[in-house]
Amino acid sequence: MAEDILTSVLAFIYTIGHWIGEKIVGLIQSVAGIIIPPAIVDAIGMLVILTLFLAIAEVAKKAIWIVVAVGWALIIVRIVILMIG
Repeated sequence: MAEDILTSVLAFIYTIGHWIGEKIVGLIQSVAGIIIPPAIVDAIGMLVILTLFLAIAEVAKKAIWIVVAVGWALIIVRIVILMIG
């Protein structure tokens, strides 16, 4: 069952990557007027997906650091309040 789910997820990612690759290759061909080999379509799509994942991870990393910093600040405030009171 887990293998079926993994296969379905990977097939979905491949399909999305192929579709994105086709759109980008079509855009490049219409703008630049060059012919791009169909073998590159999947590679372009997968690179776009990886780039999006990296961008999302970078944003999440910044958000996590903000949460950690706020958490430490609240812990320090709590310790100070305990020391004073």
